[in-house]
Amino acid sequence: MKKFQKAHLWLIIPFLIAFFGFYFSYWSKFKEAYFHHHLHGLSATAWYVLIIIQPYLYQKSKINLHRILGIIGIFLAGGVAISAMQIIPNNLKLENIAENLRYTFVYIDVIFVIGFSFSVIMAILKKNDINLHARYLFSSVFWVLLPALGRLIFFPLYNVYGWETPITFQQCVYLSIVLILLSLSVLIFIDYKKEKKVYSPYIFVTVTYLFILLTINYFGEAEWWRAVCHEILK
Repeated sequence: MKKFQKAHLWLIIPFLIAFFGFYFSYWSKFKEAYFHHHLHGLSATAWYVLIIIQPYLYQKSKINLHRILGIIGIFLAGGVAISAMQIIPNNLKLENIAENLRYTFVYIDVIFVIGFSFSVIMAILKKNDINLHARYLFSSVFWVLLPALGRLIFFPLYNVYGWETPITFQQCVYLSIVLILLSLSVLIFIDYKKEKKVYSPYIFVTVTYLFILLTINYFGEAEWWRAVCHEILK
């Protein structure tokens, strides 16, 4: 029996979170978006779809097609990372967002681009180890979940209450981190229960999220980080 038999079904969940999370900031304004927004939005969407398709092809033993799409996926991942770096400076121009949050978002996005790139590179390097290869690819979806989930929680509240929402956007970010950490904990627990092993891809994402949770306020206020942002992203 092959592994990850229902992975393609479970991966639909983060895809829907990402799609609806970015609906108000991208899909609902599709015609008005700039080129680099389209490059990021469409490449990230295609990447998510690919992540869903790949384990399904593996289950159906369509290995040649799986490998061909894997090569295409390398270029898609490059498009996601490069376009994300082009969009990051826009965080400093966000209106109606507290100043400290703008620098926090830059900090988080930079980490996520690095984390996403690392997961993809490791998945390529571990292509002959199905356990690590698959988990590195699965873990790549977590790097976009925070901005998507934060938006998914906040924007419905915003549409009802305006900026006087019961919970602030910053609190939505904290809540999203906690939910993501719980999801990662479940994945780690399932692996340990089934195989008595803890796999590094999920540990890497979990430790990174914990680090973000502990440092998110610091980087929002740190003057040196603000100076770096203006120097590099000006």
